[in-house]
Amino acid sequence: METEKLSPEKSLEIITQAINQARNKFEENGFIFMFWGVLIFITSISQFILLKNEYYEISWYPYLLMPIGAIYSTFYYSKKARKGKQNLISKIVSALWIVLSINMMILGFLFASYLKENLIPIILILLSVGTIVSGISIKSKLLLYCGFFISFSAFLCFYLDWIYHSLLLGIVSIFAVLIPGVLLMVQYKKKRKCLKI
Repeated sequence: METEKLSPEKSLEIITQAINQARNKFEENGFIFMFWGVLIFITSISQFILLKNEYYEISWYPYLLMPIGAIYSTFYYSKKARKGKQNLISKIVSALWIVLSINMMILGFLFASYLKENLIPIILILLSVGTIVSGISIKSKLLLYCGFFISFSAFLCFYLDWIYHSLLLGIVSIFAVLIPGVLLMVQYKKKRKCLKI
């Protein structure tokens, strides 16, 4: 079997197509960013309220919603995957988020007692890695800047009293997860509308 040699121009065209396909999938999935932005906001603000009212023993209970969110996300993505093919970039970004999510849950539920006040900064760092890599993969400056904002917020935690970490996480989830999700979805809908015209 003979393989066809690609010219540099053709190779670049194929790479550009793959990036655009991944970007379209990501913009379409702006919903999942919105979902996680709201979920992280609700859980982290709930924890902050519990901590401020000195319910220290049960302050982590709101995070029990996270595994439910992960199950929902799994069903959401598996349904989307059945509808259309994913290219390599989409698969890599999806796998990255799966690995990061599993690690964040393991850290939160199994190692919180060891990490103590360092838990949220570490989770924010992992969240920033996923967001930055996603931004680079689909050439989205919005996600790239959001990833840097999340990273900055993670290091800011080390200067804040630990009780405010969950409040900062809630604020970050609005500005760096929920709002970008809304913008991605709006971008996607505009593109679809233009294509129909």
